[in-house]
Amino acid sequence: MTNRVRVLIADDHPSVRENLRYLVDAEGDMECVGVAKDGLRCVDLCHEVAPQVLVLDGDMPGVDGLRVLRHLVRQLPDIQIVMYTIESEICEVARWQGAFACVLKDAPYEMLIDAVRRAGYAPVGSETF
Repeated sequence: MTNRVRVLIADDHPSVRENLRYLVDAEGDMECVGVAKDGLRCVDLCHEVAPQVLVLDGDMPGVDGLRVLRHLVRQLPDIQIVMYTIESEICEVARWQGAFACVLKDAPYEMLIDAVRRAGYAPVGSETF
């Protein structure tokens, strides 16, 4: 398939990053174009690889996910951001700050894949869910 959704993954836990990379690449209509272990690298990679969708951990050391979200919404508004976090409070703030969606880390992985797919095919600036 030629029009695959380009996904960047940012999470500080190596096992989470690699599991998400595997799950994204296993989908026929998606491809993982990079992984970042912290907020600064995430921002750099967004500029370098121009993903359509960013799966963003809400709680990373250094520059946390919410700061990355605020920056990217202003600087790279074409990227749809799916916040991926263990804390429901972060979801509330993330949606208010412009995330396309938020998925809790204890949810089934199918929910995350569905959110990424919806984000990848949604018009830029569309409503969040």
